[in-house]
Amino acid sequence: EKSEAEEENLESPKVEVAEESDQPAVKIPAKFKPYPFQYHQEFIVTIDSLTNLGFGIARIDLDEPHDSPVAEGDDSNEASNDPKKWVVFVPNVIPGESARIRIYRNYATYSDADLLEIIEASPDRIEPKCDLANICGGCQYQHITVDRQRQMKTIQVQELFERLGGLKADEFPSVLPTLGTDEVFGYRSKITPHYDAPLKKKGTKKNNQGISCEIGPIGFKEKASRRLVDVPYCYIATPDINEALARVRDETRRTAREGKLKKPTKGATLLLRDAGDGVETDHNVYVKTTVKDLVFRFKAGNFFQNNPFMLPHMVDLVVDAATIPSPSGKAMTHLIDCYCGSGLFAIGSSSSFEACVGIEVNEMAVEEARENAALNGIENCAFVSASAEAIFDPLTLEGRSDLIVGDFPRETTVVVVDPPRKGCSVEFLEQLNEYKPQRVVYMSCDPATQARDAKYLVSYGYEIVSVQPFDLFPQTRHIECLATFELKD
Repeated sequence: EKSEAEEENLESPKVEVAEESDQPAVKIPAKFKPYPFQYHQEFIVTIDSLTNLGFGIARIDLDEPHDSPVAEGDDSNEASNDPKKWVVFVPNVIPGESARIRIYRNYATYSDADLLEIIEASPDRIEPKCDLANICGGCQYQHITVDRQRQMKTIQVQELFERLGGLKADEFPSVLPTLGTDEVFGYRSKITPHYDAPLKKKGTKKNNQGISCEIGPIGFKEKASRRLVDVPYCYIATPDINEALARVRDETRRTAREGKLKKPTKGATLLLRDAGDGVETDHNVYVKTTVKDLVFRFKAGNFFQNNPFMLPHMVDLVVDAATIPSPSGKAMTHLIDCYCGSGLFAIGSSSSFEACVGIEVNEMAVEEARENAALNGIENCAFVSASAEAIFDPLTLEGRSDLIVGDFPRETTVVVVDPPRKGCSVEFLEQLNEYKPQRVVYMSCDPATQARDAKYLVSYGYEIVSVQPFDLFPQTRHIECLATFELKD
């Protein structure tokens, strides 16, 4: 589904209907909806822009206005604002390119198409490094130069803050150029390939060992379906992960044939985590990694940022944003880290503050954060397991009278937030407004929800100081983004 797909109000170029071919008729899927286009109908289109899922957007003229208007205020609706234009999504394209496409699915407000041919290529088009790049859903941008990828990500964040944040371009600083490192392949320190339910081998019966079966593809979902692509080598994963991947794939298939799978009737997700001293495949084994001379210990299956080359730069910029003096010239003294995970930002910032408090709903992650503080000899950090909203409850840190958040001086307190993809809850934002810290430093893995939340913060009297995107996962659509908000006088 493409419920997050963006669209721009751009005038569509003229669309040509491709000439009919002499190929034999294809079987039309039983559930295919023939409006507004026929199955495998071909067009020549120009790509207007990209969605935040990495698909190209083309707009095709209709003979009659469609009856699926965009609901007022509904930014998730993919339908064109022009009732005579129909949005079509196409993979593996670049804005400005001319392409031959073929329709294979119609939805209520848009259609999906296959890319058949690039007719006029962008100067930023390159040959993907991976032979599977055009079908595997793991990467969306291998056919685009890294410079252009980062330019597009910067533009996308700017547009999101204007459109979903309801901000005019002159109401906040222009989004800074997307920051990345030279490691654009071989950087990812964790991958989780999948396999579907194995097939029982014909003629075999359950024995003392179990059911002998065969495993199909082990890899990632296709770009445009839920089918799996078999991925024997992942170019964005570290070399050590790829070396281990070959062994893990062979062992998993051998285990299935020998009838030793724990759940032979179900699919599964494999884990490969490169912590620098080997690749771990057991979710429950503890691993260690070093970030800017700080050691972090966590379970291999738990969340921790997966690009060790980019991570130190992100921590630096969070600390820089949190520690600059307030507009009145006062030094910031207290830090509250919401959605703190294993304590990365609180521990990374601790030397610059009198006191740091972190909150995380995952009890295991909180225990890891406490252990990581002790491991690094840090005594001015405390962590609590609760939802982010509870951080403002004076009873949250009962027993640590020196770290009661309610007693922190608001004018020198900074709140760091790093929520999941869905962003902050309205309840949390309202409590943040009541608490009124001097500064909010907001790291996000989804600039769309970050821009939505920015609208709340601006309405509460905060101004945007800076917006810095990160190319945490080159070759993919994903964007990490840091936004800093300062309470206005």
